[in-house]
Amino acid sequence: MQFLWKYLDDLMGKGLEVSLLLEMMFYVSAHLIPLALPLAVLFSSIMTYGNLAEHNELTALKSAGMSLTKVMRPMLIFVFFLSIGAFYFSNYILPIANLKWRAIYYDILDKKPTFALKEGIFFKDIEGYHIKVDKKDESTGGLTGILIYDLSGNSGHRKIRAEKGEMLKSVNEDKESKKEYLFLKMENGVIYEEVRRSKIDRVIVDFQKSYFDEAIIKFDMSPFEMEKSNEDLFKQDYEMMNFIQLSFALDSLIEINDTIDKSISNDLQNSFVIFNKNFIGTTNLSDTLLAPDTETAVFPVTKIFRLDSIPEVEFNAANIDAQNEIRATKDIIFREMTIAEHRLMAIQEYQIAWHEKFTLSFAIIILFFIGAPLGAIIKKGGLGTPLVFATLFFLLYYIIKEIGENMVDSGVVVPWIGLWMSAFFLTPLGIFLTYKAAHDSALFDWDVYKRFFNRIFRRDN
Repeated sequence: MQFLWKYLDDLMGKGLEVSLLLEMMFYVSAHLIPLALPLAVLFSSIMTYGNLAEHNELTALKSAGMSLTKVMRPMLIFVFFLSIGAFYFSNYILPIANLKWRAIYYDILDKKPTFALKEGIFFKDIEGYHIKVDKKDESTGGLTGILIYDLSGNSGHRKIRAEKGEMLKSVNEDKESKKEYLFLKMENGVIYEEVRRSKIDRVIVDFQKSYFDEAIIKFDMSPFEMEKSNEDLFKQDYEMMNFIQLSFALDSLIEINDTIDKSISNDLQNSFVIFNKNFIGTTNLSDTLLAPDTETAVFPVTKIFRLDSIPEVEFNAANIDAQNEIRATKDIIFREMTIAEHRLMAIQEYQIAWHEKFTLSFAIIILFFIGAPLGAIIKKGGLGTPLVFATLFFLLYYIIKEIGENMVDSGVVVPWIGLWMSAFFLTPLGIFLTYKAAHDSALFDWDVYKRFFNRIFRRDN
């Protein structure tokens, strides 16, 4: 529903089939799985081990000599294979879903609104034509009071009026191009047409008026039909790649970026002569200018002179030229810095997409190690208490995940830190809860905390 509301303006008035909308929604729904799967694992693990603990089955297993980690082993194996499946989903299935729905959405954007005439309103979506009707019979398709401005002719414009008419859909005439046409059949009308006659000094425009009993205009309907785009146009986007393709793309982008930066640096460096101050006051000048602290020639020169030895007019002209050169170089540097920022942002997007291939699988394992011991500790099954704890810990995971991604977008941290931030925080929590559950800790037993605080207050008294 959020997707529909976001793209509602682009979908309305296009005469789209329900099957096409359902197909696009099917591909878009793939984005729900990376969000829903970690929550499902967390909730189900809390529920499962909460039920075992609530019915003393977990106690019976422990009394038989089985540790909590051994009890968790079957589900851990299942979660491990589930995380592998999640990796394959995010690496192969999700890029295909992104490619499919993007291609469909692009086709919808490229499709013009449905050919639908409204009474008293000019219809302008057919290129070169403005059409208005006074009345329209929805049942028969008959039209009354037709006014057409034909702007498509090279010789001049035409205005057509007709008393009545009707729309006729054509059979596919052009089978090779698969084009369809719509015919407007008009009766009892008149055509006002410009007739241009050229003369040497001026152009005289006359109008020709002709009457007709019946006339037909043919409209090309291809702009109103859905044309399937070539999906290869979208395959270069990072959202449509698996992690191997992202790795190759990242290497190429980084190499191109380094090459461009080095080329710009060399061009800017070669635009200036770096004068060695040791030459000032000497008589034996070298035929080249050297960079400070180097022996490499920067520029061959034919003449070196001091600015204070030239006339004032030449000095002012040289000063103005130098200022203009500095301003131009400053503009070049600013432009190249802006372009470089966009290149770095593109590299960052590819890095984020690469790390996201693995973060989903790792989050599933971590949330299992939080949910399973948590269920064993709270000893509650069903949909009540487990749902509350699952919601709280999932919100913690989701908030940390969003904070990390926002920090990456704002440039505060590098992508691998931001994308793995939730793992950094939740891994110690999972280890802590597993340790407490394995040692039968009453972590959420409020009576234990009451007795603890009562002993403290009694000591104070």
